[in-house]
Amino acid sequence: MGFEITDGTGKGNSAAVDGTNRVLTRAITESIFEEASEDGNAYFIGAPLITVVNASTENAIIYFKNNGDEPIIMGDFFVIAEETLGGSPNMLRLNWYKNPTGISSGTTATPLNQNFGSSKSLDSDFLYGAAGSTVSGGSLVATLPMPIGEYNIVPANLVLEKGSSLAITVSAPAGNTSMPVTVGSRVIAYEERY
Repeated sequence: MGFEITDGTGKGNSAAVDGTNRVLTRAITESIFEEASEDGNAYFIGAPLITVVNASTENAIIYFKNNGDEPIIMGDFFVIAEETLGGSPNMLRLNWYKNPTGISSGTTATPLNQNFGSSKSLDSDFLYGAAGSTVSGGSLVATLPMPIGEYNIVPANLVLEKGSSLAITVSAPAGNTSMPVTVGSRVIAYEERY
């Protein structure tokens, strides 16, 4: 004598069992970023093209701070620099700063919710810089050389708890007089489900 697993929604469906006594199920596998997008908790942050005119000095491109109670997960970063004028070698330097207090000449921007039907927003400070913008406070935690003229992906998966912040700067190669560059990332507001 067995028992029957029935649908709790009242549609009258029952669970099926195959010949090896396994309950038949169907699963959909998706990344945490895909699920967050569906729930209205995924955002894009990015700077417009900023033309770096100085050489071998840092230019603050992005500043981001989590003011909310939930952690924010920052996924992969992308970095694109168009060809440098007069710069050599054909490489840029990307720097990450942990817990800075801001950037100079920053323009306030709003993270773009990746679910265009959602009215949710992030409780955060997001600014993009300009040529010559500098970072205030914090500590340099990483320096990454990258080729110019290519679409660069930087695996990150950084977690920003409430009050944590991040700044990203770019340095052009020696001799540069003009290098358009942009930096961006996907971020999610993490919701504990269990």
